[in-house]
Formats: sequence, structure tokens, C-alpha cells
Amino acid sequence: MAEKAEQTWTDDIPASELSEPKRKKSKEEKRLLLKMDLAIVPLLACSFFIAYMDRNNLGNARIMGMQADLKLSNEQFFNCLMMFFVGYMVFMLPANLGMRIIGPPRQLGIAVIFFGACGTCLSASKNYGTIMGLRVLIGMGEAFVQVGLLYFSFWYKRDEVATRAAVYYTSATISGCFSGLIAYGVDKNMDGVHGFKAWQWLYIVEGIPAIGLGFIIIFFLPSFPDIIAKRGSKYFTNAEIELALQRMAESNSVTDEKIEYSQILIALKDPKSYFTAIIYGALCLGIASITSFLPTFILQFGFDKLQTQLFTMIPYAFATVTLLAVCFISDRINTKGPVLFICMATSSVGFIILMSATNKVALIAGTCFVTAGLYPGIILTVSWITINHSGYTKRSTAWAMAQITGQGLSIIGTQVYRHPPRYLSGHGTLLAFFTLALCAIVCNYLWMRRENNKRDARAEEFRTLGTSDIEAEKSTSDLLDFHPNFRYIL
Repeated sequence: MAEKAEQTWTDDIPASELSEPKRKKSKEEKRLLLKMDLAIVPLLACSFFIAYMDRNNLGNARIMGMQADLKLSNEQFFNCLMMFFVGYMVFMLPANLGMRIIGPPRQLGIAVIFFGACGTCLSASKNYGTIMGLRVLIGMGEAFVQVGLLYFSFWYKRDEVATRAAVYYTSATISGCFSGLIAYGVDKNMDGVHGFKAWQWLYIVEGIPAIGLGFIIIFFLPSFPDIIAKRGSKYFTNAEIELALQRMAESNSVTDEKIEYSQILIALKDPKSYFTAIIYGALCLGIASITSFLPTFILQFGFDKLQTQLFTMIPYAFATVTLLAVCFISDRINTKGPVLFICMATSSVGFIILMSATNKVALIAGTCFVTAGLYPGIILTVSWITINHSGYTKRSTAWAMAQITGQGLSIIGTQVYRHPPRYLSGHGTLLAFFTLALCAIVCNYLWMRRENNKRDARAEEFRTLGTSDIEAEKSTSDLLDFHPNFRYIL
């Protein structure tokens, strides 16, 4: 097997076949996919479920009385929300590049243990400074967990990524539902137990399970296909590993890829990187606002404290359904841009409802419109980035650019909702960014379509002349997604 690992699959596949040809999956490939889905997706989904819960429980804790107990001003509370994104933003690129060095099992496992421990420590916080510091550390830890979406691109082909990523990200919407339910139960039944306030129990109940999950990930999550080809695997046979390597080659992922610093500059020069950064930034701004302030919004709609914790489940339930359905459809039709445009437009309608309506039912419906477009929009954008950038370092850099933009705008999301009960300036700010993102979707779509048309015309010209294209004979490791045979997924 060691000898086999020395040879990369791209050595055996002609350059003309590197544009991921459509073919019917064999019985062996279907079995491999099932094994991958069972070994990879549940562990990543659980890690994101627990990460999302620990990230966003500050909003529930506020409703439970944390802000009043610790005598935090609104300004200080907003700053505590913000510091998570500071830690997250600073460590995003090192986390993306580091996964190739550290390995997915160790990086994700240790990161989950770390932020779980920091989240649990929030239960013992007594002052503003402690909360600020712990929120930075939680953000840093979760930056190393977010690489799960990049990890998918090594195992799944371009028309498979969005569906699996949707299952992964559904854990975030389910986390939102459970977070409200757990907060309701803790607030109702555990306030004062063993001398702890309800909000302290919330951090303990949601933090400790993360530590145990981290150890499970370290021992059971598979590494990259080319790594397990050398070291062996408890899940996959030698034949299945070879098939996984072939699938990597067909998806324009080169085995034994190392960090190539020149690709960072290439990513920085690529217009796609900036279009998708704008799109992802707007979506992260929306996610940060909803996850941080949804309980506050619903409380301002006129519900009592316990009703508020329960009603936070409704928008997340809508998001769960649309996330799975929309991403499944986008993979089936193998397109992302038009579907993403519809999602962003749906969320924009939701913000318009929140700004114009005063009826409780209409306001809840507005939050459902917002979340129904937000969550599938995140996965479609991530998929659009990872499937249209070839080269590990270039893909990681483009993803990091989107993440840094997203977390930078998320900081704005923690600061714009300052004027209750309607929060018109906050909703208006998000609507403006979503309008900008809709324009970026159109620009990215048209740019990639033009590039595909140019490459089609080039190929047709060489066929007409009966000559070979020297550039097309080069490997994708040299030309990345600028290879003449590479076609962007629109």
C-alpha cells in the first residue's frame, strides 16, 4: 500500500479528463459514499452543533439575567458579543492552512475540547474582563472547527458537497432549536440549584459535552484520503482508499498537496474571491445578528421571558427544512448562483417585513423568512467557493478571505441593534448589505459564465484546427482552476 501511495492518481488521468466527467456511480463507489457519510458527516455535524450552541448561548444567558447579575451595560454586552468574532477572524487563515499540517482529527478534536472548556468557564465569570477574554478564546477555538467545510472538498465531488455540507450546517439550525429548548428547561428548573444561577447552569450544561466530543473526534474522524493511503484506515479498505484518491483527482484535488504560498497571491488576484467574500460577509452579518439577538427581538415582539425561549425555535425549524431541501436541489441541478440569489432575496423580504410590520404573527413570519434564506445561503456560498477554486492553498485562501470578511461584518452585527423595540436601523443596515450581496451574486455568475464560454470557444477552435492545446496537457496543479479544461459550476 505504501508503494501505491507514492503514485498520485493525477499521473494516470489525462488532463482532458480533469474537468470531472459525469458518469454513473458504480456499486463500489456507492458503498464508499455510504461509508464516508457515516464516518465523516455525523462527527462534523456534532462538532458544529456543539460549537454553534456554545457560540450563541450568550443571547439566551442575557434573557436569563446574566447581564443584570454581572452589572454589564448594553455597550459592554455588545462588546462581549463582538470579541468572539475578533478571535475567530484572526485565526481563520492559520486554521485553514494548518489543517493540512496538523490533520483534521487532531485539529478539530483539540479545538472542540478547547472551546468547550472555555465555554464552561463562562459559568464562573464574575466580571466584564473575564467574559471578554473567554469570548476571544472561544472564537479562536471555533475558527479551527470551521475548517470542516473545507475538509468536505477532499472527500466529496463538486456535485456532492452542498448536500453533505447542508447536513453538517443543519446542526446549526437544530442547535438553535435545542438552545431555546435547553434554555427554557434550565431557566424553569435549575435556577438556584447548588447555589448557581440559571445562566451559569446553561454554560455548564452546554459546555461539558463538547469536551467529551473532542476526544471522540480525535480517535474516530478519518484524515485526508492521501494521508490514510499511507497510514491505513479503520473504516476503508485499500480498494476504497484508491477509489477515494481517484475521486479527488476527478474533482481537481491533487493528492499529496502541500501548502504553496504562491497560490495565496493567485487567490488575492482572483475576482471570484472578492465577489464571494462580499456575499459571505453579508450572510455572516445576518447570521451574527439573528443568533445574537433573536431572543431579544422576540421578547420585544411582546412575549414573556419563557415564551421567548420557546418561540426562538420556530425560525430555526423553518431554516432546517429549507437548508436541507435547497442544498439537495442545488446539487441535483448542479448549480449554485441562481439558487443562492433566491435565498438572499427571501431573507431580504424578511427584513422588509420586520421593518414594516407590527403584528406579532407577521413579525415571527419575518424572522422565518430571514432564517429560511440565510442558512441555505451560507452553505451554497461555501460550496460555490470550494468547488470553483483548485489548489489547496488557493481554495483555503479564498475561503479565509470570505471568512475574514464575514467575521469582520459580524462585528457590525453585534453593534447595530441598539434602538428597541423596532430596531429599524439594524434591519435597514442588513437589508443594504443583502442588496449589495445580490449584486455580487450576479457579477460572480456572469464572470464565471464568461470564462466557461471562453474556454469552450478555445476548445472548439483547437478541435476545428485539428491541433492539440499545449496548455490543456498541463496538470491542474500547475494551472489550478485556470486550466483550459476546468469549468466553473454556475
